[in-house]
Amino acid sequence: MMNTDNPCLTCPDTCCGTPGKFSLRISKEEFEKHFKDRADDLIIKEDGNVVMIFSKEGKACPNLGKKGCEIYLDRPIDCRLYPYQLLQLYETRTKAKLQLYIKPNCIENKTFFTPEEDATALVEEFGRNVYGDKKIIVQIFEDKFFAKLKNKIEVLFFKIFRRL
Repeated sequence: MMNTDNPCLTCPDTCCGTPGKFSLRISKEEFEKHFKDRADDLIIKEDGNVVMIFSKEGKACPNLGKKGCEIYLDRPIDCRLYPYQLLQLYETRTKAKLQLYIKPNCIENKTFFTPEEDATALVEEFGRNVYGDKKIIVQIFEDKFFAKLKNKIEVLFFKIFRRL
């Protein structure tokens, strides 16, 4: 189903429409449903239970057609979260830590504004879809710069801690 009311169509720097910029973190189910048949246009990496897909150089999202997103009404959670960016920080035996930050360079932030409680619910749904009901889903909302710095420190600490 096509959605012609998609505000991304008028954006000069849309993440899904700019060749080489498209990237998502999705569940295996979302990958199978929306991207499996279009895998030739993607770079696909799996990180635990998360499938990360990236556009190949010169390609946009394979679901972006001339009239907008072809899966807009049933798009993956990471797309629905936009302009928030979803990051998987780490996963342990009992919990998964996910981070959400707003993309500061999105000129459509006001158009796409999602209240934090709605974004929290979507992140929880993503966590349950990817990690199951038994893991604790820890969510963090932070500024991108500090989030990346904190993530690098936590990953380094986690690697050191695992060696002890």
